[in-house]
Amino acid sequence: MKLNDSQRLRLLEHVVINVMPADCSGEESMIFNTTRRTLRVQGQSLHNVEKIVLPLLDGSRTIGEIRDAIGEQLTDSSLNQCLEFLMDNRLVEESLENPDDLDSRAYLLPQISLYHELGFNQKDARKHLANARIAVFGLGGSGLIAAINLATAGIGFVRLCDDASILPSDSLMMSGSVLNKIGAFRGVEAARQIEAIGGVTQTEIVTDNLNDDATINPLLADVDLVIVATDAVSVNLAYRLNRLCLKMQRPLLPGGAAGIEGNVGPLIFAKDGPCYLCYRMRSMACAKFPEVELAVEQLLNRERRSQPRLRENLPIGQMLVGSYLALDAVKMMLGLPIATDGKLLHIDLLGTKLTHNVVLKKPGCPHCSVKQVTGDR
Repeated sequence: MKLNDSQRLRLLEHVVINVMPADCSGEESMIFNTTRRTLRVQGQSLHNVEKIVLPLLDGSRTIGEIRDAIGEQLTDSSLNQCLEFLMDNRLVEESLENPDDLDSRAYLLPQISLYHELGFNQKDARKHLANARIAVFGLGGSGLIAAINLATAGIGFVRLCDDASILPSDSLMMSGSVLNKIGAFRGVEAARQIEAIGGVTQTEIVTDNLNDDATINPLLADVDLVIVATDAVSVNLAYRLNRLCLKMQRPLLPGGAAGIEGNVGPLIFAKDGPCYLCYRMRSMACAKFPEVELAVEQLLNRERRSQPRLRENLPIGQMLVGSYLALDAVKMMLGLPIATDGKLLHIDLLGTKLTHNVVLKKPGCPHCSVKQVTGDR
């Protein structure tokens, strides 16, 4: 890689460097190690590189300034060879930022370092995440965990949509003095917890009643992904979001925990893929008593409010589901493969098992059939 004396290079924090003593041939070994890679270089006087060059790669000096600081301790050709090796193997990056800016985001460095090891430029990964806009519907349980994890990942904007108030059963998810917050809006508490992280995430709290299209449409118009925590919203809202996201071509990722299991997905993304209603219809058809399952679903659909008392669960299940929701959201923002694209991720809490099930499109689905999507009906 061609060097430019005006460049400022910074040695990446997650790289561990060790120089081994000279062998019988007089050559030393310098080993660069990360959790995914190990690189070994052999040569003479490599301990000088470790002591003279590497401490100067903190992003505060240009290559030209590094040359001046080194002086005659190392030849220009040796310095060039060293810097080119570091750049070619992505052990350094060009620093265009104020060191104070890096310090303010120190909590992000471990995960940003991982993105780098996955092949992303660190600045590109940060930019993709900082520009991402995600709406989360339902902030009791898995939705709250998803929102907080999105903030810790550096997502730039999270819209917190929930018209429900905090219940005593929410206490294990809500930190701080919960007894003084029961009755307050869950979205307000979620925003408070995200703000306490001290990161880059901006939040918007929506506490409006979410029972009509006119209220929900503007909440979907400017986001890259919609997450619906099915264990914290009404059945009616989950289906409404499914229909509206299909109409507006917004990716929708559902997920929730109930009983001894948790489900994440399927991600509704492609027009020719299954939707959330496809999954629910197939799930009810496979139930032991389909007619009973359908009757319960229809009853809850008419309620138009969440029914947490009917969803027995373990808080650990909600935490797992919320974490997987956030994980797939982050991977989507970075263009990485998504486990729930057209699939259901099923978590068996008692068996401690994780399985992927393909969800097939339901012919004639009222939400994603050709007639419904194109408006011919």
